[in-house]
Amino acid sequence: MKFRLLASLVSLSLTLVGTSAFADDHPSNFAQYSVSMSGSPFGGSFNFGYNASEKTTYLFSLGGLPGLEMDQEIGGTDYTVDSSSAWMGAFVQHRPFDGAKWFRLAAGIGIGSIENELKDDAGNTFVADYNDNPVGYTGIGFGFEPVAGFIWGVDLGLLFGAGPDVGQTAGTPDLDAVNDIADHFLFGTVLPNIQVSLGWGF
Repeated sequence: MKFRLLASLVSLSLTLVGTSAFADDHPSNFAQYSVSMSGSPFGGSFNFGYNASEKTTYLFSLGGLPGLEMDQEIGGTDYTVDSSSAWMGAFVQHRPFDGAKWFRLAAGIGIGSIENELKDDAGNTFVADYNDNPVGYTGIGFGFEPVAGFIWGVDLGLLFGAGPDVGQTAGTPDLDAVNDIADHFLFGTVLPNIQVSLGWGF
């Protein structure tokens, strides 16, 4: 199922890239395509954009996080959390206001995984892994207009999924700790996202 969804996204992106027709009466600096790099809590990404019109952009992203370590207190216990991710996504961005092309509404889906390993000082190890696909996304954005040359943008949004599989992989069995991790906001079914993007329209 996962590979069918990936193949569908790739096929859709190739179809849109191959489409040359778009609305008339664009300003002289209108750019039909864009390439960009983004950074978010879920890692970096490379993005390709197809501007079907001044109002609508289709964005295809490939990203991930090779490894991030942080300290986090959960349920009165201090953990070292190692996180990594690998994902791809397809998104639609819409600019609803003619006089404010810098404001965007966004929605889409992502496919991939987020893996979290948590270790405490007593040698216990837990995991909170996101592997259910696809994941829905909705948000708003500022900047990243469909113009030629340098472009930048900031996005705020929410990821909606089934939540992680939480369990213990080493140490003394501790069901309370597993439940505390599963109830923590970092490992919920809805995850916040903030993203900064820099790119080029052409």
